[in-house]
Amino acid sequence: MKSDKFFSANWRRFIGTMTGLAALAGASQVSAGYKVEEIPLPPEVAPEIGGLAFNSQGELVVVTRRSGILIGKPSSDPNAFSWRVFANTSFHNATGVLLLSDSEMLIPQMPELTRVQDTDGDGAADWYECVSKSWGVSGNYHETNAGPIPDGEGNWYIAVGTASHNGPTFDIVRGEFSRIGRRGRNFSAVSYKGWIVKITPEGELIPWASGFRANNGIALSPEGDLWVTDNQGDWRGTSPVFHVEKGNFYGHPSSLVWDPEFPGEDPLEYGIDKLDELRTRAAVLLPQGFMCNSPAEPVFDTTGGKFGPFSGQMFVGDIAGQRVLRLMIEKVGGQYQGACVQFVDGEGLRGGNNRLVFAPDGKSMYVGQTYRGWGRPEEGLQRIVFDGETPFEIQNIQLQKEGFVLTFTEPLDKTIASDASSYDVESYYYSYGHKYGSPQMDKKPLKVTQTAVSDDGVSVFVKLDGLEARRIVEFDIPGLRSRDGEEIAHSKICYTLNQLAP
Repeated sequence: MKSDKFFSANWRRFIGTMTGLAALAGASQVSAGYKVEEIPLPPEVAPEIGGLAFNSQGELVVVTRRSGILIGKPSSDPNAFSWRVFANTSFHNATGVLLLSDSEMLIPQMPELTRVQDTDGDGAADWYECVSKSWGVSGNYHETNAGPIPDGEGNWYIAVGTASHNGPTFDIVRGEFSRIGRRGRNFSAVSYKGWIVKITPEGELIPWASGFRANNGIALSPEGDLWVTDNQGDWRGTSPVFHVEKGNFYGHPSSLVWDPEFPGEDPLEYGIDKLDELRTRAAVLLPQGFMCNSPAEPVFDTTGGKFGPFSGQMFVGDIAGQRVLRLMIEKVGGQYQGACVQFVDGEGLRGGNNRLVFAPDGKSMYVGQTYRGWGRPEEGLQRIVFDGETPFEIQNIQLQKEGFVLTFTEPLDKTIASDASSYDVESYYYSYGHKYGSPQMDKKPLKVTQTAVSDDGVSVFVKLDGLEARRIVEFDIPGLRSRDGEEIAHSKICYTLNQLAP
């Protein structure tokens, strides 16, 4: 529909370069090579950020829940951004943004996928169109929809979340209502809650994969693989990161009521053993508490080294922690699995890390924050900037038949790296079932029986006794030093060992 122009007097007051906010924008050091900077938003803005993207002009598009869409011109000085309003309207829990052009974008709201467009070229949106509302809506507060992610063929993936027992369903819902689907802690009373779906340009919905809970993060890798994060809770012992393929079931059973292969059946009556056999396991599990509490949007480093020595790896924000994680993924036996390590933990970074995007120059990562309802509000915009100094970190970890090769960003102190006592290694698993979360189960140490440092000192093979599949292997290596004596910045690495090396 065609809309009136939305510029109010209050909004007009802050269009232009923001000044007088220097006190809000400090910088704090993360580890060698990186710093966190605060990016002040206009004071009238409620900074609940649900989407970030860069347009072709290098401007930052910021989608908020209650303050519309802002477009900012970045500056090396975090206080010197100039801001303009693209859309002065609120969105119903927007959780993503896809730019189709500098004047047109798609916003996933709770009830629909919305096209927002500037049709007359004046820099402000004047057209709002429902592209698709092909999924059900029960009115429950928890039913978010992350995306949209282009599939390369003109369609878009959307991650449709389940509803929560902490909120009701309305008396009048959109779409078919399932009394069976209404059961459970997190439930799927209307279609297609707990699914990844594909939306065509005509608005048609194509069911893609089931078994998700609170899948507030979806991305396509440079190789064209679809990745989705999910959150700890019922049927989630800890938070998972999935490689998603069409037709697979990813473990949360409520969504199966909308699968035509299970007509009229109650998936909660199947039993844990049957559901465990049906499900596809996570490629990477994020241990709850010390590693991650509530993962959101994943992004891939395609900067070619401009953001440091982690090119090609995945980064994931933590809404319920002051963290951004880094994931190191490999294929074993044709399936993805891999490890997670903290990239930033505190050190000036707030919580609520909901959306991530790399700047066009590749030298910084912008972090959009919102954290409503589960703790202290953590809202706003920050960026993590790389200054060119290489930090001493684990760069990669790869499974071998009898252990792992750990590769570092700098040469190791070979004496320390050769000492088996430098590696504290243990394994455990998380239980699968309807209970909310899981403790670490059957935790036991793994004995280091051999180490071998490479000639260049960058890698070390750690041979372990007792490796088992379907467990997490956790390394703690705080004593390792670089050849120059630098301490490792983040010492805990957790590898999800779904399959042993052939």
